[in-house]
Amino acid sequence: MPAAIPSLPLSPEVQWVKPTLFNTHGGKTYRPTHSDLFRVEFTPSTSGKDEEYSSRLVAVRDFEPNTIITNLTNLSLAPEKAYSSVQFGTGPRDHFELNSDLLFMNHSCSPTAELHLTPHQPDDWTLHATSKGLKAGEAVTFFYPSTEWDMAQGFDCACGSGNCLRKVLGAKHIPLEEVEQRSYVNEHIRSLKEAQTA
Repeated sequence: MPAAIPSLPLSPEVQWVKPTLFNTHGGKTYRPTHSDLFRVEFTPSTSGKDEEYSSRLVAVRDFEPNTIITNLTNLSLAPEKAYSSVQFGTGPRDHFELNSDLLFMNHSCSPTAELHLTPHQPDDWTLHATSKGLKAGEAVTFFYPSTEWDMAQGFDCACGSGNCLRKVLGAKHIPLEEVEQRSYVNEHIRSLKEAQTA
Protein backbone atom coordinates (compact mmCIF):
# COMPACT_ATOMS: atom_id res chain seq x y z
CA MET A 1 0.00 0.00 0.00
CA PRO A 2 1.63 3.33 -1.00
CA ALA A 3 2.14 5.84 1.79
CA ALA A 4 0.28 9.15 1.87
CA ILE A 5 3.24 10.99 3.40
CA PRO A 6 3.83 13.49 0.52
CA SER A 7 0.32 14.95 0.93
CA LEU A 8 0.96 16.10 4.51
CA PRO A 9 3.17 19.13 5.22
CA LEU A 10 6.09 18.88 7.61
CA SER A 11 4.83 21.97 9.48
CA PRO A 12 1.25 23.10 10.11
CA GLU A 13 -0.14 25.90 7.96
CA VAL A 14 -0.97 27.86 11.11
CA GLN A 15 1.58 27.61 13.93
CA TRP A 16 0.05 26.18 17.09
CA VAL A 17 1.41 25.95 20.60
CA LYS A 18 -0.28 23.44 22.86
CA PRO A 19 -2.16 25.42 25.49
CA THR A 20 -1.62 24.36 29.09
CA LEU A 21 -3.05 25.44 32.41
CA PHE A 22 0.05 27.57 32.89
CA ASN A 23 0.79 29.15 29.51
CA THR A 24 -2.85 30.28 29.43
CA HIS A 25 -2.72 31.73 32.98
CA GLY A 26 -5.11 29.16 34.40
CA GLY A 27 -7.09 29.00 31.16
CA LYS A 28 -7.85 32.74 31.16
CA THR A 29 -5.91 33.51 27.97
CA TYR A 30 -6.73 30.27 26.17
CA ARG A 31 -7.96 30.85 22.61
CA PRO A 32 -9.79 27.82 21.16
CA THR A 33 -9.15 26.71 17.59
CA HIS A 34 -12.77 25.57 17.13
CA SER A 35 -14.67 27.95 19.42
CA ASP A 36 -18.03 27.23 17.80
CA LEU A 37 -17.61 23.49 18.46
CA PHE A 38 -15.47 22.84 21.56
CA ARG A 39 -13.71 24.19 24.59
CA VAL A 40 -10.75 22.77 26.47
CA GLU A 41 -11.14 22.34 30.21
CA PHE A 42 -7.99 22.36 32.33
CA THR A 43 -8.21 20.97 35.86
CA PRO A 44 -5.32 21.51 38.30
CA SER A 45 -3.98 18.42 40.04
CA THR A 46 -4.89 17.86 43.66
CA SER A 47 -1.26 16.84 44.29
CA GLY A 48 -0.24 20.48 44.54
CA LYS A 49 2.42 20.11 41.83
CA ASP A 50 2.18 23.04 39.42
CA GLU A 51 3.11 21.03 36.33
CA GLU A 52 0.36 18.43 36.87
CA TYR A 53 -3.12 18.98 35.48
CA SER A 54 -5.73 17.13 33.50
CA SER A 55 -7.49 18.34 30.41
CA ARG A 56 -10.39 17.35 28.22
CA LEU A 57 -12.21 18.56 25.12
CA VAL A 58 -15.88 19.39 25.66
CA ALA A 59 -18.63 20.00 23.09
CA VAL A 60 -20.20 23.46 23.27
CA ARG A 61 -23.29 22.40 21.32
CA ASP A 62 -25.25 19.28 20.41
CA PHE A 63 -24.29 17.08 17.45
CA GLU A 64 -26.75 14.69 15.85
CA PRO A 65 -25.83 10.98 15.68
CA ASN A 66 -23.43 9.98 12.88
CA THR A 67 -22.86 13.54 11.68
CA ILE A 68 -19.58 15.17 10.75
CA ILE A 69 -18.45 17.43 13.58
CA THR A 70 -15.51 18.96 11.73
CA ASN A 71 -12.92 18.32 9.05
CA LEU A 72 -9.37 17.79 10.29
CA THR A 73 -7.31 20.81 9.29
CA ASN A 74 -3.89 22.30 10.08
CA LEU A 75 -2.37 18.81 10.20
CA SER A 76 1.34 18.13 9.85
CA LEU A 77 3.37 14.99 9.44
CA ALA A 78 4.64 13.80 12.82
CA PRO A 79 8.44 13.43 12.92
CA GLU A 80 7.86 10.15 14.78
CA LYS A 81 5.12 8.18 16.49
CA ALA A 82 4.30 9.96 19.76
CA TYR A 83 1.64 10.17 22.46
CA SER A 84 0.21 13.20 20.63
CA SER A 85 0.23 11.80 17.08
CA VAL A 86 -2.53 9.99 15.20
CA GLN A 87 -1.78 7.05 12.90
CA PHE A 88 -3.24 7.28 9.39
CA GLY A 89 -1.58 4.40 7.50
CA THR A 90 0.27 1.12 7.79
CA GLY A 91 3.79 2.54 7.51
CA PRO A 92 6.08 3.41 10.43
CA ARG A 93 6.04 7.14 9.50
CA ASP A 94 2.29 7.33 8.87
CA HIS A 95 1.45 9.60 11.82
CA PHE A 96 0.21 13.18 11.95
CA GLU A 97 -0.11 15.89 14.56
CA LEU A 98 -3.52 17.54 15.02
CA ASN A 99 -2.16 21.05 15.78
CA SER A 100 -5.47 22.13 17.26
CA ASP A 101 -7.67 21.69 20.30
CA LEU A 102 -8.56 18.25 18.94
CA LEU A 103 -5.33 17.13 20.62
CA PHE A 104 -7.31 17.25 23.89
CA MET A 105 -9.67 14.43 22.87
CA ASN A 106 -9.18 11.75 25.46
CA HIS A 107 -9.63 8.01 25.00
CA SER A 108 -12.80 6.19 25.97
CA CYS A 109 -13.86 2.59 25.45
CA SER A 110 -17.38 4.04 24.91
CA PRO A 111 -16.41 7.05 22.79
CA THR A 112 -18.57 10.01 21.81
CA ALA A 113 -16.71 10.64 18.54
CA GLU A 114 -14.85 8.83 15.77
CA LEU A 115 -11.96 9.80 13.51
CA HIS A 116 -12.62 8.81 9.88
CA LEU A 117 -9.34 8.74 7.95
CA THR A 118 -10.03 7.90 4.31
CA PRO A 119 -6.87 6.27 2.90
CA HIS A 120 -4.62 8.70 0.99
CA GLN A 121 -7.16 11.55 1.18
CA PRO A 122 -6.26 13.89 4.07
CA ASP A 123 -8.64 16.56 2.75
CA ASP A 124 -11.48 14.16 3.56
CA TRP A 125 -10.40 13.29 7.11
CA THR A 126 -13.16 14.09 9.59
CA LEU A 127 -14.34 13.83 13.17
CA HIS A 128 -17.83 12.30 13.46
CA ALA A 129 -20.33 11.98 16.27
CA THR A 130 -21.05 8.34 17.11
CA SER A 131 -24.46 6.73 16.69
CA LYS A 132 -25.36 8.07 20.15
CA GLY A 133 -24.77 11.69 19.15
CA LEU A 134 -22.99 14.22 21.32
CA LYS A 135 -24.55 16.69 23.75
CA ALA A 136 -23.30 20.12 24.77
CA GLY A 137 -21.13 19.76 27.87
CA GLU A 138 -20.12 16.18 27.05
CA ALA A 139 -16.48 15.26 26.68
CA VAL A 140 -15.35 14.58 23.11
CA THR A 141 -13.59 11.21 23.25
CA PHE A 142 -12.49 8.60 20.74
CA PHE A 143 -11.35 4.98 20.91
CA TYR A 144 -7.58 5.14 20.39
CA PRO A 145 -7.23 1.65 18.83
CA SER A 146 -9.51 2.82 16.00
CA THR A 147 -6.46 4.68 14.65
CA GLU A 148 -3.48 3.35 16.63
CA TRP A 149 -1.88 -0.02 15.88
CA ASP A 150 0.85 -0.19 18.54
CA MET A 151 0.86 2.90 20.71
CA ALA A 152 3.98 4.85 21.62
CA GLN A 153 2.73 4.99 25.21
CA GLY A 154 0.16 2.45 26.35
CA PHE A 155 -1.75 3.20 29.53
CA ASP A 156 -4.12 1.81 32.12
CA CYS A 157 -7.62 2.91 31.13
CA ALA A 158 -9.91 4.46 33.71
CA CYS A 159 -12.73 5.55 31.38
CA GLY A 160 -15.34 3.91 33.62
CA SER A 161 -17.15 2.30 30.69
CA GLY A 162 -18.82 -1.07 31.23
CA ASN A 163 -16.78 -2.45 28.31
CA CYS A 164 -13.47 -0.89 29.42
CA LEU A 165 -10.35 -2.64 28.09
CA ARG A 166 -8.47 -1.75 31.31
CA LYS A 167 -5.18 -1.55 29.34
CA VAL A 168 -4.92 0.40 26.07
CA LEU A 169 -1.96 -0.53 23.87
CA GLY A 170 -3.38 -0.30 20.34
CA ALA A 171 -5.35 -2.48 17.94
CA LYS A 172 -2.43 -4.91 17.55
CA HIS A 173 -3.13 -6.22 21.04
CA ILE A 174 -6.88 -6.88 20.82
CA PRO A 175 -9.16 -8.81 18.42
CA LEU A 176 -10.70 -6.84 15.55
CA GLU A 177 -14.13 -7.59 17.01
CA GLU A 178 -13.18 -5.65 20.15
CA VAL A 179 -12.42 -2.57 18.04
CA GLU A 180 -15.60 -3.00 15.95
CA GLN A 181 -17.75 -3.23 19.09
CA ARG A 182 -16.51 0.16 20.27
CA SER A 183 -15.88 2.31 17.21
CA TYR A 184 -15.57 2.87 13.52
CA VAL A 185 -12.50 0.95 12.29
CA ASN A 186 -10.18 2.84 9.97
CA GLU A 187 -8.95 1.03 6.86
CA HIS A 188 -5.29 0.97 7.91
CA ILE A 189 -6.22 -0.78 11.17
CA ARG A 190 -8.38 -3.28 9.30
CA SER A 191 -5.49 -3.98 6.86
CA LEU A 192 -3.01 -4.47 9.68
CA LYS A 193 -5.39 -6.84 11.50
CA GLU A 194 -5.88 -8.87 8.30
CA ALA A 195 -2.10 -9.14 7.85
CA GLN A 196 -1.70 -10.13 11.50
CA THR A 197 -4.11 -13.06 11.19
CA ALA A 198 -2.96 -14.20 7.71
